[in-house]
Amino acid sequence: MREPKLLIYGATGYTGRLAVAEAVRSGLRPVAAGRDPEKLAALASPGAAAHGLETRAFGLDDPAALAGALEDVSVVLHCAGPFSRTALPMYDACLKTGAHYLDITGEVDVFEALAARGSEAAAAGIMVLPGVGFDVVPSDCLIADLAARHPGGRTLRLGLAARSGASRGTMRTVAQAIGQFRIRRDGAIATVRPGQLRHAFEFGPPPDAALVGVLGDVTTAFHSTGIPNIETYLQATRSFTRLTRILRGFGPLLAARTGQALLNRLLDRGPEGPTESARRTAHAILVAEIEDAEGRRAVARVRTPDPYGFTATVAVAIAARALAGDVKAGYQTPASAYGADLLREFDGVTWEVLGDERG
Repeated sequence: MREPKLLIYGATGYTGRLAVAEAVRSGLRPVAAGRDPEKLAALASPGAAAHGLETRAFGLDDPAALAGALEDVSVVLHCAGPFSRTALPMYDACLKTGAHYLDITGEVDVFEALAARGSEAAAAGIMVLPGVGFDVVPSDCLIADLAARHPGGRTLRLGLAARSGASRGTMRTVAQAIGQFRIRRDGAIATVRPGQLRHAFEFGPPPDAALVGVLGDVTTAFHSTGIPNIETYLQATRSFTRLTRILRGFGPLLAARTGQALLNRLLDRGPEGPTESARRTAHAILVAEIEDAEGRRAVARVRTPDPYGFTATVAVAIAARALAGDVKAGYQTPASAYGADLLREFDGVTWEVLGDERG
């Protein structure tokens, strides 16, 4: 029987470094992995948070080498996006070697692809749990709790107000998904135009307008609750409203190869992510609203600390549980694997019920 071993891939990236540091603070000794041996050496150099950790440098384009790098690994925490390119190669290697697969994606297509392969993961005895960070732990737990308290929901609307910056990796993911705003209708994924749907959420009094966006809960909430109609929204800030207008006019051009190349060059010139001081004051608010066939609603809200620091905290906590053997084989969501109360275990989270029209 193999000794439990955690490997964090993408360890030199913005969120990957936070995860490695959190793992060390938690008493874990993960293998720090990624493509670039020089960056890994710097990460594990004297004085760095990862000093003394084992490092492994390998890419994801050689299946045999990738599987070889995981042959003694129990749990993979995959932090290297965009996950639309990287998730399935890493998952295939986990399937081959028997390692449990975790990642921090928020991409609908990735959730869908991994969910479609859940039966083979179950047969192999491994857990496949994407979205173990801010996407989608707090929202999945909030939604699962609300749905359990108010059965019979037919429509779910989720709104996000993020008071934080975005990392370069997050923006690359957004750039890839330009114009691909997904919702779920009668159980199936559907695409809507930017700005096509609008809703008001109680991010804080008074209610704030929000515009349709794309969050991974379009998939995860469906698997956690079975609710067939799901819409996700982002607060209609000045910048998001402006982006929505741009996408309505130029989305197809920006989604083309030339447009994607331009966007990536622009992102390369920007900061890698929010500074530590900015993260100290950052937070996010999620509001979930479930409506039944008679139009009665139940609403709840959760506030979390800085999404990037929170991602590192919850991802490492879930990885530690998996290392200890606390797993469920097959495709899982955070709530299906560990219950809605998982979110209540973390400091800095506030959770409140806003309304229930059922009486």
